[in-house]
Order: sequence, then C-alpha cells, then structure tokens
Amino acid sequence: MFIYDRASHFISCLHLVDENIRRKRKDEANIRWIVIGLHDALYAILIEKLTRTDGFGIYNDNFEKTVGNFYEDGLSSNSQEFHDLMEKSFTENIAGIGRLLQRANLKSEVVINESDVEKLSRPSLGLSHLKKMRNFLAHPRPMLSGYYEHWLIDAFEDTIDVIREVATLPGYTRAHYDLDEAQVILNSIEFYLRLWAMRMMPVEESKP
Repeated sequence: MFIYDRASHFISCLHLVDENIRRKRKDEANIRWIVIGLHDALYAILIEKLTRTDGFGIYNDNFEKTVGNFYEDGLSSNSQEFHDLMEKSFTENIAGIGRLLQRANLKSEVVINESDVEKLSRPSLGLSHLKKMRNFLAHPRPMLSGYYEHWLIDAFEDTIDVIREVATLPGYTRAHYDLDEAQVILNSIEFYLRLWAMRMMPVEESKP
C-alpha cells in the first residue's frame, strides 16, 4: 500500500526543480517540471504548516466550518462525533493553494488571482502566473501555449520567496522534513535561476 508522506513530497518536489533548472538549454519538458515542482512544493509546505494537531485546518471551507461547529458545541475529541469527523475527512478535498495562502496570512500578503493577473504586484503577480502555467502544463489541451522567459524567471523567483516565507511559519506540529536540507536545495535552485537570468541580460557593446 502506498502512503503519502508530505515531508518527502516537499523535498522531492524541490529536487525535481533543482534537477531541471540546472539544464543550460531548457525544453518544454524542463519548464513543465520546474513549474509543477515549485507549485507542488509550495502546496506541500502550506499543508505541513497549516495542519493542526487535530489533523484539520487544511480542508475546504464547508468542511472546516463543520469542524468549527463541532468545537463550538463543546464536544470532546474522544467522542463518536469526532471520530466521525476524522472518518469524513478522508473523503474531503483539501483547500486549493490560493485558499491556503489566505489562511497562512503571510506578511507579503500574497494572493492568487488568475483572472486579473496583470493588476497584481509581486510576489502575487509571479505566483498567479505560475498557477496559470501549472494548470495548463498539468492538464494540457490541444492548443499552443508559450511563455516569455522573463515571465518564467519572475514567477519562479516569487514562488521561491513565498516558499521561504511559509517555511518560517511556526506550524502546529513538529516539522516532518529537514529544514537544512530544504535550504540547501532552495539555495541551489536560486543559484541556477540567477545564472539563467544573467544569460538573458543584453551584452553592452564597448565604446571605442
């Protein structure tokens, strides 16, 4: 039986990004895995930080409202009602990445708004671009789609910044991943991202 391990998933996503961003010449496949890897790494760390000791805090709004009503009624975690909630959580959807970012209440006030992307400032701008790219690349349709390199680099930089910000949140339980390992991989990703950005910079002609 396969058991989802959110800690190894977070680290594995970072490794996926690091492996693909190292390629000097990047094709569509490399971009796909960088986008999906960064998106899923952020999603995994949000789930890690927002999961409460009772296992809730990350589900869709309707289910979290039901959980809130349970506590308002003063019921015990040893009650049958609590066990019923736990059982029901196995079939409930986890909230989307945009909703989890709202619950995280980050100092950067980052939001995802795919409908009015160009009205946003960074890091919301870059993260919203990344979310749109991820939706297309994870569920490709029979149509052409392309992205400017500077969009990609800005989106990747903003997402990495938000991942680092989320990683500083205290969380409700002990970390299930090695923070030092995550920092090493993120530093490597940023290094190769800077190299990529430098290759895009125009070379100034020397004056005689």
